[in-house]
Amino acid sequence: MVEKNESGMTCISVRLDKDIKRDSESLFSELGINMTTAINIFLRRCLMENRIPFEVGLYRPNAETAAAIEEVEAMRRGEIPKRMMSVEDVFGKM
Repeated sequence: MVEKNESGMTCISVRLDKDIKRDSESLFSELGINMTTAINIFLRRCLMENRIPFEVGLYRPNAETAAAIEEVEAMRRGEIPKRMMSVEDVFGKM
């Protein structure tokens, strides 16, 4: 919902998870700003950079990390036995 008043300011209505709203308000309060100011900062930064000012994407691990994740999941499912590694296995002989 968007409304415009006499001063040219516009109001927006956004639905948020109540925990996200509470936690965000707490953070912004610690920073000395309110939710409106934080949203305005975000939108102004978007306009300055002509993009969302942070990377947005899906996390896709590389092949080695994906294999390690799958190995841990297989261990959790009991498909392969858990293995213990020594300090030397991890860090090499000192």
